[in-house]
Amino acid sequence: QILHRPPHLTLTVQEEQDAPVLFSLIQQEKARLRQTLAWPDNVQQIEDTLTTIRQNREDFFAGHAAVYLIRWQDEIAGVASFNSLKDSQGEIGYWMAERFQGQGIASQAIRLLIDAFADAGILDTFIIKAATVNQRSNALAQRLGFEFVDRLLASEKIGENVYDQNRYRYQRHSTQ
Repeated sequence: QILHRPPHLTLTVQEEQDAPVLFSLIQQEKARLRQTLAWPDNVQQIEDTLTTIRQNREDFFAGHAAVYLIRWQDEIAGVASFNSLKDSQGEIGYWMAERFQGQGIASQAIRLLIDAFADAGILDTFIIKAATVNQRSNALAQRLGFEFVDRLLASEKIGENVYDQNRYRYQRHSTQ
């Protein structure tokens, strides 16, 4: 499935042929990504990326998750996903390469995901969990109109650190 928001944004389901470019991008961004995500140090070789893509595709076609590459002007800029899809609720995750940050691309990508899945009648509730120290992700949730629900104490481990998470919710029903 391809989602498009003209003129520059496209979200595509990961394909095996994306592995080399995605692996390279993760390696370039690893020092920064490990500050807010638990998994970057687990990506040691291209086979790790390929295994993840295969699992993501399996989860996508089973209806359990939906992981998309964010393409900006046809260049991979990051990933936007529903890490889980259950009972009309999707839990959102994303990451962006540093050089694409600060341009509103992540906000556009998340809005596009929400619109596509709500309009298709698949989801009506959207969740973002952001470590309290992750200012960008908290700001993104607020900017997109998500409502603060609660704080989950000691709920996210990144490296050796454990963080509280803010949980945000957004509800949107199909316009069709």
